[in-house]
Amino acid sequence: MSNWLHYLIVFFAILLLFSANSCSSTDKQSETAYAKQVNDWHQDRIDNLLGPEDWLKLAGLFKLEEGQHSFGSDSTNDLVFPPKAAPTIGTVTKEDTTVAVQINNGVVVTHNQDTVSEATMIPGNARSGTVLKHRSLVWYLLDRRGDYYIRLVDEQHPNLAAFDGIERFPINQKWNIKAEFKPFNKPKPITVPDVLNEGMQDTLYGMLEFSIEGKEYRLAPLNHPAKDDKFFIIFGDQTNGESTYGGGRYIYIPTPNEDNITNIDFNKSYNPPCVFTEYATCPLPPAQNKLNIAIPAGEKMFKDEQTY
Repeated sequence: MSNWLHYLIVFFAILLLFSANSCSSTDKQSETAYAKQVNDWHQDRIDNLLGPEDWLKLAGLFKLEEGQHSFGSDSTNDLVFPPKAAPTIGTVTKEDTTVAVQINNGVVVTHNQDTVSEATMIPGNARSGTVLKHRSLVWYLLDRRGDYYIRLVDEQHPNLAAFDGIERFPINQKWNIKAEFKPFNKPKPITVPDVLNEGMQDTLYGMLEFSIEGKEYRLAPLNHPAKDDKFFIIFGDQTNGESTYGGGRYIYIPTPNEDNITNIDFNKSYNPPCVFTEYATCPLPPAQNKLNIAIPAGEKMFKDEQTY
């Protein structure tokens, strides 16, 4: 073999080795960046659970019937609050769509940091509507399809100190899956079940189609593909009741681009609020969203999971 041919072979061998190492390094960097992105998302999720979200802090849920109801920590009240509350705080009266609260003399209840003796409650959540506070207890009015509930939150709930995170499956880019959105000619109604065995009516604008290991699957996403920036998906899979929550999991994904393409990142699947408290009423996967495959990605079953 001539010297020039020998050097040429050596040169191409070195070039091939360099290229392989470069690709391997690039892939590793890509995996690391992706893992960081998922971990950052999960840390935000935990920070919200310990901060703005109420799920770890829920201390009661009371359906309001017509008429007047006493509330406080004494067991003789109609609405029994935790022991840290005053024995009798006052009364809450529902008349059709009006909910009025009267506070007993000597009991301190605040609204927007001002002490109040009475209030008319406007439905909303912890950041809207009428929010009342007594000691570390906060309550507000929920409107659920015409039924009114008082939701009670303890800002010093023992769950906050006891919470030590949520176990997850290992992050794997295999479960970040390309999907095509197939819009319907006309929107269709969809009934989303919940833990109260009541159906929530919503609108379905199309289906997401994707493949896993050569098999085709479909999911029904909620929200509008053009007016919203994210789809909300309630799905079940064959890990439910074993390594994941029996009532399925949730995931948000980007709404599709101009080519109707998006990605379903199952590594960002998370538990419904019902795993943290008996006072949440979670939607469950509709029939279209029960996948006949195990999805070992995202959050596993929370150790203190509630039955539903």
